[in-house]
Amino acid sequence: MKLILKNKKNIDFTKIEEIWNKKNIRNVVYSIFIAAVIVFICNFSNSNFFFFDDAQNEFLPYLKETGRIWLKGEIPFIIKNTIIGQNQLIEFHRAIFLPQNILISILSNVLSFEVVASILVFINLLIISFFSLKIGDALDLKEGLKKLLTFLFAINPIFIYMYSPSWWNEASAQTWFVAALASVFLLRKKFCKKYLVLNIVSVLFLFVAGWSQALLFYFFLVIFFAIEKIKEKEYRELGIFSLIFIGIILAVSIVFSEYFLSLKLVNIGFGFGNFGNFLSPNLNQMIMTFNPVYYTFMNRYGGYLITNIPMAFSSIYILILLCYQKNFWKKFFKNKNIKFISLLLLMSFILSQLPAQLGLMRLPFKFLPIFSEILIIFSIYGLEISELEFTKIRNNVFLGIILISCILSFFSVEGDHMKVFKINIIFIILSIFQVYSISKDKEIRFLTSSIYTLFMLLLMLFMQPTVDGILPNQQLKRSINLKNNFNKNGYFLSLTNGNDVKDNLEDLYSAQFLLYGVKSVNGYTRSGNNKISELLDVTPSQSFNEKVTINNLSKKFNEVCYFDLLNIDSIAIKKEKLTKDMQKKLLNCGYSEKSVKNPKIDFFIKNQKNIGSISYVSKGIEVKGQITDKENLEKYQLSSSDNGFIVLSKVYWKGYKAYINGKRVNISSEKGLIKLDNIPNNLNNATLEIKYFPSSWKITIWLSLIGIIIIVCTLFNVKKKKYIN
Repeated sequence: MKLILKNKKNIDFTKIEEIWNKKNIRNVVYSIFIAAVIVFICNFSNSNFFFFDDAQNEFLPYLKETGRIWLKGEIPFIIKNTIIGQNQLIEFHRAIFLPQNILISILSNVLSFEVVASILVFINLLIISFFSLKIGDALDLKEGLKKLLTFLFAINPIFIYMYSPSWWNEASAQTWFVAALASVFLLRKKFCKKYLVLNIVSVLFLFVAGWSQALLFYFFLVIFFAIEKIKEKEYRELGIFSLIFIGIILAVSIVFSEYFLSLKLVNIGFGFGNFGNFLSPNLNQMIMTFNPVYYTFMNRYGGYLITNIPMAFSSIYILILLCYQKNFWKKFFKNKNIKFISLLLLMSFILSQLPAQLGLMRLPFKFLPIFSEILIIFSIYGLEISELEFTKIRNNVFLGIILISCILSFFSVEGDHMKVFKINIIFIILSIFQVYSISKDKEIRFLTSSIYTLFMLLLMLFMQPTVDGILPNQQLKRSINLKNNFNKNGYFLSLTNGNDVKDNLEDLYSAQFLLYGVKSVNGYTRSGNNKISELLDVTPSQSFNEKVTINNLSKKFNEVCYFDLLNIDSIAIKKEKLTKDMQKKLLNCGYSEKSVKNPKIDFFIKNQKNIGSISYVSKGIEVKGQITDKENLEKYQLSSSDNGFIVLSKVYWKGYKAYINGKRVNISSEKGLIKLDNIPNNLNNATLEIKYFPSSWKITIWLSLIGIIIIVCTLFNVKKKKYIN
């Protein structure tokens, strides 16, 4: 006991207090708290809350595989254990170089699916919370309002319900968008090197995340910032910011260059139109932005259905501002910040009303989180600078709008009317209490406001505990029965299109095979190789057309089938889908039928005796063995007595190069597969080397280097005191 007391006396509490008083430390602690609370509540609502749909079918499978490759000390340009979605630079939305994705890809090899998903959400919420606090700093908000703004950012419905459980790339991109937005607001307040560095880092990661909607909005943010600087005649600051922006564009060219170089090889869906207004927000949602329990019908996956997610919810504070402000509109055209925020708000609204597809841009509802966040900033800052007046008339207007919104909410739903009635009653009571609290205290107190905001999250979760029913849930398990994995060296092709219960290998779907270490043709792609698509008839949801696929792959290439060129050694198909003609074609390609324990499934097996990825050699060429087997590099030993060619079970991309004893060999495409032409004769134990390195990088590496030099030189020449407003 004396020892403990002695140690206590030696503690320097003044240093601890100094550390705590540092704003960034407090901000980090608060951000951790907010992130942890939201993750805990959502997981309490459903333990699988953050693991649905594309997280199961694409993001986690590929992240786990890229993590395995990172751990081997290689760069995951190519994932060899799949055919569909193999090239990670073409599928740039997977953001393999994003910091949180690298961390999650490694953790996914040791932790359970749900834990990995929750960690990613926690990281993203932590970053969003921290940088939304920085937005509050930039606008000189009171401490309570700043923290309230952060809480509201963190419970954005689309981020919570759509991005975090399924579209992980959008969740991470939204995170870095908030950071980039904060950097611009901070630069408006104080143009200095520290905030320029923040802008550089956040915008670089925003580009790496590959979310087109956030990038488009950021371009408008840059334009508005530039216009403001021109109007204020701050040309030096504009020049510095412009040089840095140009440097960033050059630096990130390396991320997108391979995709744009390969446009002729990929399936691109250009278009213009509404196409049934698929996932397009409507004005009702946006008008009712203050009501977290207002729902509408939406054309989404599954059809035109009621969607119990308040897609455009921002906060009650926009309604409080409009109803109770006394002098806000007098300041509207005089206040620099309000004018800037209003421009952003208008632009986010316009972008959210774009057609369902505009060129490569799809799904305009992805602009709604941006709209909500800008509206939150507008509301909270408006309350900060306004004087509020509480009168009977204003109270009646506020209450009337709330009641009308709740009545419309009750009328708009298809079922669960009693449930909707209850949550609307709770919403009305809480909103009245919140306004009463503000009128009594003459200010918005953080404690009551945070409790109110927490209840808004709970009301949303009460109505829609998870996205189950809105997004597919594959119910994946940590391990499955792999007894039917008959693969030796080749690929497994599953034509079953999966089952609801995931117990066996044949129950899997899309890229889920990567989660269990199974080498399969199946995968997930948004772009894909257009020649491979001629062989593998796959829908956008990655379901196979069994008949067309078997018909295509059973066609002959010289004396073998395309099944053989793809090095497929086992196939699973549902018996109810297997016709006699399909069975005959499989048998003619050398497969033997095999019964398994599952009476509804047939397997077809073939002992492919290929070496590595080499699936066909012409006469006179002998492959003696494989020397090196890496993701981006393979080496073989071969001999030849005649000129010929070799086909590999690897998808053709422009970055592939082939050499025999150091001499370049021409590469062409055979239905999307790599074909090595003009293999010379009289080779004796020659070394064949096939390697992948992004073809565009021979130029964009230098562009990126130039971009980095521009950024560094610009920062170096910024005189800290000269450019402070």
